[in-house]
This record gives sequence, C-alpha cells and structure tokens, in this order.
Amino acid sequence: MADTSGAYAAWIAQSLAARGPNFHMQTPDQRLPQGLTRADQQADFPISQCAPASTPCKRYIANRASGSDLTAQIPWGGSEYDFNRFHSWNTNGDGTARNGKLVFFTLAEQDLLQAEGQYRLGNYAAAAALINKTRVGNGKLPAITAFDATTPVPGGNACVPKVPQPPNFDTVACGNMFEALKWEKRLETENTHWMAWFLDSRGWGDLPEGTPLHWATPFSDLQVRNKPVYSIGGLTGPSKAAKGTYGF
Repeated sequence: MADTSGAYAAWIAQSLAARGPNFHMQTPDQRLPQGLTRADQQADFPISQCAPASTPCKRYIANRASGSDLTAQIPWGGSEYDFNRFHSWNTNGDGTARNGKLVFFTLAEQDLLQAEGQYRLGNYAAAAALINKTRVGNGKLPAITAFDATTPVPGGNACVPKVPQPPNFDTVACGNMFEALKWEKRLETENTHWMAWFLDSRGWGDLPEGTPLHWATPFSDLQVRNKPVYSIGGLTGPSKAAKGTYGF
C-alpha cells in the first residue's frame, strides 16, 4: 500500500491466482527501503548496519539479499522484503543476543489508539495530529491537513497509503484519514506484540472472508460441563468474518 511506482496497482489488477510473488515497490515512506531498483534498495540499507548492540535500524524493512527469496506455498504470498526493525536485539541485544530491553508497547500504539477514538468521535483535527506524529516524524510523509473522513491523504500520485477500490477491488486510490491511521498502526506495531494484526483487523473489518473471529472452547472444558462440543470451521456463520474492507 506504500508503493507509488504502479507495481502494487498492477498486482491488484490481476486475479488472485495470477498474482505472483516479489513485486518490487518504490515508496516515499522512509521506514521502507529507498531506491529505484532492488540493488539500490539493498545498498540503501544493508542489514549489517544495525547488527551492533543497541543500534536502531535505519529502516523497519529491508530488501532481502538476492538469491535468498523464500518460496511461498501460494505464489502471491512471497516477498523480496524482510522485517528487520529489531535486528540489533536479535543479534546482540544490549550486549548479548536476544537479551536486554525489548519493545512491547510503543508510544505510537498509545497515540494511535487515542487517534482512533478521536476519529470515531468526529474529532478529526485531534486524530490527524496524533496520526501525523509517526506519519511525518518517522515516515517523512506529507502531513494530513484535511480534517474529515473522506478527503484523500496528500501526496497525489505518490500518496501513502493506496487501497483497493470497490466494487471489484482491482484498482487502487489514495486512502482517507482512517486508512492513514491504519497504515501507521500496522507499521508501527508490527512484531511488537502478539496478534496486533488480528485484533486490529477484526475491529476494522479488514479480515479475509471466513477468518475465525474467536477460538472454540476446548472440548474438555465443554465435556466436563456437559455442553456439546462445537467447531468454528467453514466459511460462514456468526463466528466468521465477512468479506473484508479490501474485497477479500
């Protein structure tokens, strides 16, 4: 959704079965690799830069070394990018690998939770101020200055994020303030704690169709209470997500 080269738009335009892995993106978001080519992006941010102890990574995401791409079971699940924001902790921690201060709850998450509350109350200026803290401060993206629920985020053809559009969800357009909020929260909380993606996506209505909304009660707990054992299998039912915001 941060791509501004047209590669994401071309990928979305294909049927799901035709979407291949590893489309190459270009983006103004400074938390992601910068450069026109894959070689440029690898040179922009070699992961070795943030291997020493207590060294923040220049980017949250790095372009994986050529020849080491993972083969996904489903073609569209592949990527040439790796999450590396906390690489230093993984390699050297505060002096010993995986030992030392560990991010668990970020200030950005607190700000964006408050931003969502302000947005849902219609306090758009207050929401934008909180979104802009990371959007501008970390991503170096243009600030949101239109305080409403419909205006596309600034940036023109280089806007971030771009989102699939109804009715067929095979085109993309600039998202509104709420999509900018979601982009910030996804990026700023990625791999900081368990299930952040699921809980947010469930609340936003972004889960893929058929995703379970909760776990079934363990059969042993049901049997000891003389309750029938049940499943949440299948694509439909009250415990399954409907088709999500982006058409899948």
